[in-house]
Amino acid sequence: MQGSIATSVVESLSQCYDGSLFLSLKKLRHHSFVITDPHLYGHPIVYASDGFLYMTGYLAEEVMGRNPKFLQGPDTDRRSMLLIRDSICEEKTCSVTVLNYTKQGRPFWVVFQMAPEFSKNNGKLIHFVGAQVPLERHVSRQWKKSCGKDQLMNGTYLCQSCDDQSKEMEGASKIVELVTNKLTVLRHAKALCSRPLSENAETASLTTLCSSLILALTRIQQSFVIVNPKFSGMPIVFASDMFLHLTGYQKDEVMGRNCRFLQGEATDMAVIQEVRDCVKAETACTVCLINYRKDKVAFWNLLHVAPIRDHTGKVAYFVGVQVDLGSPDVGCCQASGVSPAMKQLGAVGAVKVALRSLQSCGLRRGLGHSGC
Repeated sequence: MQGSIATSVVESLSQCYDGSLFLSLKKLRHHSFVITDPHLYGHPIVYASDGFLYMTGYLAEEVMGRNPKFLQGPDTDRRSMLLIRDSICEEKTCSVTVLNYTKQGRPFWVVFQMAPEFSKNNGKLIHFVGAQVPLERHVSRQWKKSCGKDQLMNGTYLCQSCDDQSKEMEGASKIVELVTNKLTVLRHAKALCSRPLSENAETASLTTLCSSLILALTRIQQSFVIVNPKFSGMPIVFASDMFLHLTGYQKDEVMGRNCRFLQGEATDMAVIQEVRDCVKAETACTVCLINYRKDKVAFWNLLHVAPIRDHTGKVAYFVGVQVDLGSPDVGCCQASGVSPAMKQLGAVGAVKVALRSLQSCGLRRGLGHSGC
C-alpha cells in the first residue's frame, strides 16, 4: 500500500468522526464488517473489524486501502457483483448472497448487506458500511449428499441450496444498523466531510459508473474519455480501449486524473485555454493540438469536447473524442477515410444515447447526483 493511499485511508474516518470512533467500533469486533470510502480512488476499505479479518484470514494491513474485490474468486457470481456495483452508483442499500474466498483460497458463502452513510448537514455520501454473515453452516444436508466432496470444497454448489436465509439477512442488517448508528452519533457536529481529494482520488464515480452504462460505453469503437465536471480537476471517469491504445496508458494510470497529463512542451496553451473557456460556457468545441503518448512521442490530436446533459438539462459530464492526425514533424495532417468530424459527432451521439437509455431505466439520481 503506497504512502499517499495509506495517509488518505488513515484520515478517512478521523476527518469525519470523533476520535473515540475506533474504540466504539472495537466493541463490535466480533461482527464481520468493513467501512469503505467512495471518495478515495478504488473505493478502498478504511476500517475492517476483527470478525472480518478472522472470517477471511487476512491481516489488517493486507486489506486496508484495498477494494473488497480481492474476496472474489473463480466461482463468484458476476451478477451479484453488478448488483453491488449498481447499488453503490445509486447510493442505496443492497443485500445479496455471494461466494467469497479466504486468503487461503477456501470458498465460503455469506449474506452481504451494504448501506450508505450520508452527511446530515448536506446530504452527501460519506462512507459505505458492508456486513457479512456466513452461510456455510446452513448448506442443507440433502444437498451435501447430492454434491460431491470436490464441489463442496471448491464452492460450485449453488446458494439456492442453502436453507432459509432470513436469520442471516436479519443478522447482516443488524450489524449494519449497529455500525451506522455509531457513525451517526460520533460524527463531528461541524464536519461537512467535504475533504480535499487528490487528483487520483476524486470520488466514487471514478470507479463506480453503473455497470449497464459501462457495458454500453465499451461498445463505442472510438478513442474518447468522459470526465466529471462536478469535482475538482474534472477527473476522467471512463476511458475507452481505443483511447488507451492511442495514448499507451493503462486504465489505472488515467482514471481519476485530469487530461492534462497528455500535454507537453509543444502543446499550445492558447488552445488549452480555448477548451477551458468552452467547458466553462458549457458549449462544444473542436481544436487541433499536440499531445503526448506515455512514451513521450508527440502526435497531432483533433479533439472534440462536448457537454453531456442529464434529464434535467444540467451538464452531467463532458466527453472528449480524439482523432490521431499524425506526427507534428509533418504538420497537422488530415485523417484518411471517414471525416474526423463525423467520427467525433458519432461518438458523442453514442455516449448520449447510452446515458439516455440508462435514464429511462430509472437511474436518474445516479446520473445527476453522484456521477454514475
